[in-house]
Amino acid sequence: MNEVVITLFGSISQYWYDKNYMKYFLDKAKGKPVRLKVTSYGGDVAEAVAISNLLAEHGDVTVEFIGFNASAATWMAFGAKRIEMHADGMWLAHKCSVGVDIYGSLNADQLDDKIRELQSSKQSAEAIDLMIAKKYADRSGKAVKDVLSLMKESKWIAADEVKEWGFVDEIIPGINKRAKVSDELTNCFSAMGLPIPVVEDKQQAEPTMVEQILAGIKNLFKQEEKKIINQPLTNMRKEFLSVNQILNVEGLNESDGKITLTVDQVKAINDAIKAAKEGQTNAENTMKGVIDDLDSLSDQVKSAADNKAKVQAIRDILNKIPGTKTSTNKESDEKNKFADIATDPINDYENE
Repeated sequence: MNEVVITLFGSISQYWYDKNYMKYFLDKAKGKPVRLKVTSYGGDVAEAVAISNLLAEHGDVTVEFIGFNASAATWMAFGAKRIEMHADGMWLAHKCSVGVDIYGSLNADQLDDKIRELQSSKQSAEAIDLMIAKKYADRSGKAVKDVLSLMKESKWIAADEVKEWGFVDEIIPGINKRAKVSDELTNCFSAMGLPIPVVEDKQQAEPTMVEQILAGIKNLFKQEEKKIINQPLTNMRKEFLSVNQILNVEGLNESDGKITLTVDQVKAINDAIKAAKEGQTNAENTMKGVIDDLDSLSDQVKSAADNKAKVQAIRDILNKIPGTKTSTNKESDEKNKFADIATDPINDYENE
């Protein structure tokens, strides 16, 4: 079934939107769902109470808050079955105000009368505030004292916070929708004695194409700068000559006291160590074979303490063989250098 739409765009009072206006349209929409669109800064408390009761009596009214709504307009909606609020709207709860008329000069007795009158007005205002606070508390489930504190602050709150308080059932979303306070609204609020809403502009303007390009270039330089800053300092180490020769490189790059090798480089070093060990083993086996052969010459050689002693033992054996005397002294070699010439027959002839 289509909703019947009723609008309340203005002040709640007997001169604007009052209980009779609302009753007329609600009666026409009896038995049908109604959507009441509201943009109002409040107004007469008595008229708002009556309208709220009429909404409850109808039983199927959805209030849709549009723009800025304050004071009696906010809790008037509590008679509805459902309350919705646009995302760009704002909402104000505050303590009620009473008219005070003081004019002329007053004597002491007249001042006493005026004080009693003001005290009575104060008590009435407090009673009205308590009644309104109970309406907010019943709707939201919050404590009355918390609601009175909110009313005392007398500040505009955004749609999300209104929903958090439990004063509305749903936020009507919109694309980039946020509250805007025009000069006209500012003047209107000032004239009515309402606080000026403070709207935080959390959304930034869409950058132009040129700004996007410049931002991209700046970001590119930042990334390159970050790479340079984060890149560790390296130092080429050339003193590891054997390793450098194995890897066929000029040097190894060191960073923070560490040298990183590739898998292939590690394999090359491993192969070189393996080949060196095999060469050492072969040399040791060859040397052992030679020593075994020398030991087989005589028991004197075999029993020598070390290889040097074995060599000396072999020399001693050779010296005992005629014509095979070995010299261990350089001076002796020099003396015998011309021994053959000395015993040559021609020399004997010269001596004759």
